Amino acid sequence: MTAAVQENYTQVQIPGDGGSSDHRRSSTTEVDLEKNGHPSVEHGNKENGLLDDSRPGAKAGLSVKQFWIVMLGLNVGMFLTALDFNIVATAVPIIASEFNSYLDSSWLGTGYLVSFALCLPVYGKCAEIFGRRNLFIFANLVFILGSGLCGGSSSMNMLIASRIVQGIGGGGIYGLVTVIITADLVALRDAGKYLSFISLVWGIADVVGPLLGGVFSQYVTWRWCFYINLCISPISLLITLFVLRLPRTPVNYAEKARKYDYIGTVAMIGATTMLLLGISWGGVNFPWKSGQVIGTLVGGVVLLILFGIFEHFVNDPIFPPIFFRNRSIMAIFVAEFFYGASLLGMMYYVPQFFQLVFGDSATIAGVGLLPLMLGLAIGNPVAGWVTSKWGISLANAWVGAALEVLIIGLITRWNATTSRAEAVIELIILGIGLGAAMEGLLISAQASVEPMLIGVVTGLVIFMQTVGDIFGIAIFAAVYQNKLRSQLTHLAIPASQIETILEDVQQVRKLFSGDLRTEVIASYADSLQNGWWWMFACAGTLLIASAFAKQHKFTS
Repeated sequence: MTAAVQENYTQVQIPGDGGSSDHRRSSTTEVDLEKNGHPSVEHGNKENGLLDDSRPGAKAGLSVKQFWIVMLGLNVGMFLTALDFNIVATAVPIIASEFNSYLDSSWLGTGYLVSFALCLPVYGKCAEIFGRRNLFIFANLVFILGSGLCGGSSSMNMLIASRIVQGIGGGGIYGLVTVIITADLVALRDAGKYLSFISLVWGIADVVGPLLGGVFSQYVTWRWCFYINLCISPISLLITLFVLRLPRTPVNYAEKARKYDYIGTVAMIGATTMLLLGISWGGVNFPWKSGQVIGTLVGGVVLLILFGIFEHFVNDPIFPPIFFRNRSIMAIFVAEFFYGASLLGMMYYVPQFFQLVFGDSATIAGVGLLPLMLGLAIGNPVAGWVTSKWGISLANAWVGAALEVLIIGLITRWNATTSRAEAVIELIILGIGLGAAMEGLLISAQASVEPMLIGVVTGLVIFMQTVGDIFGIAIFAAVYQNKLRSQLTHLAIPASQIETILEDVQQVRKLFSGDLRTEVIASYADSLQNGWWWMFACAGTLLIASAFAKQHKFTS
């Protein structure tokens, strides 16, 4: 039954580069409670003439033309950030050969991804101090610097270090674009429609990245995988400098810097890094029972516990304790972790299945992800339209997670005889589910907090998703490669050949023929099923966790 609650103040969100402010007035505002007992989300007070312009960009005082120019600049930065996730994938063999350092080459991807993820909460917190526009400019400059250093690297160690610098910039761009759109440019109710552009940009980058990397490394030089950023990234930087204007709330920089949660930041970064290393090393670099693996896992858990305790006693925590007490927020954080794990796990290993079963080249296998990207391009804007039309935040996540459970459950049946038609249809539906869940979780998290915390919660949501990306791939690799190594050993294949085909699935069709090749392919497909079941578990946990979050109702 609908009820009305009289409040003695009106909450007004003032868009600002450094956050939002709450102004309490003596007038009364009626807040509708939905049937589930959760308050509806109001943005602005039309009776008082506040925020009554619903056009995009009005919150920041931008014209429609300026808004779309800013959107272009933001998405250019987002495209390059996404491109650098996988543009080096096809160039790694050539880079490793030039520097004679193949064993360390995996860190070209891992270094970027880890620094990308770990800096997200830091940017979210620092944006409160220095402003989102200023931090976005800083992130662009760091990304450009890292790209230049990558292109000019003279050794593998220098290239890996430069990729870490590049990831620090890329993480800031990714996190701040999302916050700027949802908190500063459009009403939260309509944010999903505009965030769908980000999904489209990422989908294009996921397909184009490996193609460009292969073309550059084969026909020009691998260094252009990074020099291209120096040519395009200034577009985003210049648009931000000359078009994007966000009002600022006065801030005492010295006081904010003094109260910043330095210990919490170090503990969070240390815990995440140690847990990641432990899972990545287990069964691959070192036995699971080795001191290196056990030590890093235990150390990571201890740091994580200390981080949670310490955040309750610091003046200005990077992870506000109020989030620990908010069941909806904590449920969304868990859901985002497993969403990220399932998203990147599928995107990373589906092409390997195509290379193995269908005999696709690495490039064509990457193109084979287009059905998944098409689904994302459909699911995300449709979810945004649903939120804008009916004003509901979380239903999209429930529907999307249910689709993920259904389709990944079917994917666990994939084997050496799976048809391409079946794979294409299932990937399209899976992409729709992933797109819907992405929009629903993010908007629900932002609707669950005060306007002044939108930047912080957005950074933490994206951080949880990105950490999920990393752990999703790491655990998939562990459960898949450990079983594959065991099965190949039972086929009496020489150890040298096992290592070769573990590194490059395309070698299977070159090294073997006849019944042995058929058995090796069947072993690969069977081993991948371990990974598909891990993805199914992630999708199931995503669905369960999202069920514990609260549905918010937006009013027009």
